[in-house]
Amino acid sequence: MTFDGSTIHAHGWTRELEYPVSEAFELDGRIIVLFKSDARGERFGQFPNLIALGPDGERLWTAELPTTSSSDHYYRITSRRPLVAGAPSYECEIDPGTGRIVRREFLK
Repeated sequence: MTFDGSTIHAHGWTRELEYPVSEAFELDGRIIVLFKSDARGERFGQFPNLIALGPDGERLWTAELPTTSSSDHYYRITSRRPLVAGAPSYECEIDPGTGRIVRREFLK
């Protein structure tokens, strides 16, 4: 599995995604994709930028964000196993099967 810009190449298929990719990797039969946190032109509104793709490229889930803050997004993956992503005020463990937050830790 490789990525370039907003394109993912995996398992014989290529998929053009809506935003440039910051990080992508395989985990438990899924491809976890983190879009670049500044990829969206709008400065307001949440940016649900962590997704999972299935082995054939279909979108399985978009990760839950830790707050309802208008600026919420994920900016980095701090661990792949367990899947942990950093948001501006929280570090969140994400269930790789569902995209739901299973644990969140306040950082400030």
